[in-house]
Amino acid sequence: MTSVPIDDFRMSEARVSQPLAERGYVERSVYTPLALVPAVLVTGFSWAAGGLPTVTDLGFLLLTLACLALLVVELVRFPRRFGIGGFVLYGGVLMWFCYDYMTNYFAQPDSIARTTFSPDVIAKAAYFHALFVLMMAVGMQLPVGLWLERALDRVPEPTWHGFYFYIMLAMLAVGLSPYVFFTNEHWYEALWKEFVGGRSSGAEWTVGRTGNLNYEWGAYIAQITQIGKVGGQFAVFYALLIARRPTAIVTGWLVWLFWLALAFGSGTRSQVAFMSLPAMALVFLKYQAMAAAFFKGLSLRAYVATGVLAVFVVFLIQFQSLFRNTSYVEAQLSDVSLTKLEGNSMFSEGMIGYDTIPRKKDFLYNSIPGESLIRPMPQTLFNFAIGPIPRALWNSKPVDPVWEWYNTAFLGTDDGTQGTTIATGLVGSWYFPYGYSGVMQGGLLIGWLMILCERVLQGARGRALVILLSLAMADWLFRQFRAMNFSDLYMLAIGWGLMASLILAQRALGGATGRGTSEATA
Repeated sequence: MTSVPIDDFRMSEARVSQPLAERGYVERSVYTPLALVPAVLVTGFSWAAGGLPTVTDLGFLLLTLACLALLVVELVRFPRRFGIGGFVLYGGVLMWFCYDYMTNYFAQPDSIARTTFSPDVIAKAAYFHALFVLMMAVGMQLPVGLWLERALDRVPEPTWHGFYFYIMLAMLAVGLSPYVFFTNEHWYEALWKEFVGGRSSGAEWTVGRTGNLNYEWGAYIAQITQIGKVGGQFAVFYALLIARRPTAIVTGWLVWLFWLALAFGSGTRSQVAFMSLPAMALVFLKYQAMAAAFFKGLSLRAYVATGVLAVFVVFLIQFQSLFRNTSYVEAQLSDVSLTKLEGNSMFSEGMIGYDTIPRKKDFLYNSIPGESLIRPMPQTLFNFAIGPIPRALWNSKPVDPVWEWYNTAFLGTDDGTQGTTIATGLVGSWYFPYGYSGVMQGGLLIGWLMILCERVLQGARGRALVILLSLAMADWLFRQFRAMNFSDLYMLAIGWGLMASLILAQRALGGATGRGTSEATA
C-alpha cells in the first residue's frame, strides 16, 4: 500500500472561525435532527401508555431507519464534508443500540430480554435512547467552542517530516519499556504471553493494581504502555499518509500490527477498537481524498479497503468474545462467527437501571430541589479534572456513585468497587444520576464533541498531527457508547503530550526544514 504525500490533504488556509461553506464544504442541514423526532414521539407514546411492545418496536424501527438514512447521506457527502462526526453518531447508534434492540427485542415476545423486563421498562429505555440520539444530533448543530477548536488547531508539527519516523520509534521504545523492566520473565517471553494469553493469563508483572480502586504507584506503568498504544495509532497514520519509502511504510504497518496484537491478546474488545478504528478511518480518508480530490466524486476503493479491514477487525473481536477467558493457544478458529456480533449490547446493559430508577431508587444526584437540573455539566467537569490524579496520591478521591451503584445492582454484591465492572450504556450513564436533564444535557455535550472533532479535521490544512488528533477524538467518542468515561482520553493526552514534547524539542534544536529531505528515513 503506497502512501499519499501529506500535501494532498491540504485544506483551505482559512481560519477555523470561517463558515464551512467558505472553506468549500457542504454544511449539514439545520433540519437534520427532525428526522429523529418521530422515533422519540412513538417510543414516548408507548411508555406513556404503559408499554405497548408493537408500538415500541415501531419507534425503534423508525430510529434505526432514520440513522441508516442519515449515515448513507454522510457517506455520499463525505468528499464534500469530511463528516467524521456524523459517521460516529449515526454509525455508533446503529452498532451499539439498534443492532442490540433489533436482535434481542424487535418482534420477539418470547425472547429472554422481553421476558426479563416488563414492556413499560423496555419502552422507557427505548424512549430515552431515542431522546438522547435526538439531543446528540442537535448538539452537532451548536456553533460554540471555536476557542477550543483553535487550541486543538495549534498542535505543533516538526520542521522536518523525517522526524515523524523517530517519533514513532521513540513511542514504541517507551511503550515496550515496562516489559523490559517490570516482568518476572524475559521481555520476549512476557510479550508472547500477552499475545496469546487472553484474560486467563499473560505476563507476570512485578507490580500491579490493588483492585478496581488502585492505591499502588507501580500500577501506573500501564500508562507507560498506553503511550506505546497511542504510538501504534500514529504508526499506521505515518505508514498511510506520510512515509513514501517502502521500508518506512512497512515499518509503520508492523508497529501498528504489533500493538494491535497486544490489544487482541488482552482479551479486551475495547482495546482492539482503540487500535483499529483510526486505521479504518485513515484508509477511508486516504482513498476518498486520492480519488475525489476532496470535493468531487466517490471512491469505490475507499469502501472496499475499509470493508476488508472492518471484516478483519470484526473477526478479532468475535474471537476475543468467544475465547476471552481461555488461552488463545487452545482456541479453534472454526468456532468464530462473523454474523452474530458480541459485546455491543449497549441498549440492554442498562435495563436493570431503567427498571430501578426512579421507581425503586431515586436519581443518584437528586438530594435537593433542582440538583439534577444544574449538576450534570459541573459534575462532568469535576470528574474530568480529578480523573488523572492518582489514587495512590489521593487515597480518598471520590468514587463515581453511578459506577459503584450499578456494579452492586448488576452483580448483586455488597461492594460495587470490587470484582468486575459493568457498563451502564451511554444513555444510562446520564439518566441514572440526573434523569431527563442528564439525558438532554449529556446528548448535547456528546453531539458538540462530535462536531468539534469533525471541524478540527475540516480545518487541518494538511497538518499530519491535527488530522490524527481529530480521528483519535472520534475513536474515543465512538467508544463512549458503552458509558461516559474519560480514561481513554487521558491516555491520548499523555501520548500526545509526549509527541508534542519531542516535536518542540526538535524545533528548538533547529532540525532540517526541507519538506522533501526526510524521505531517506521516512
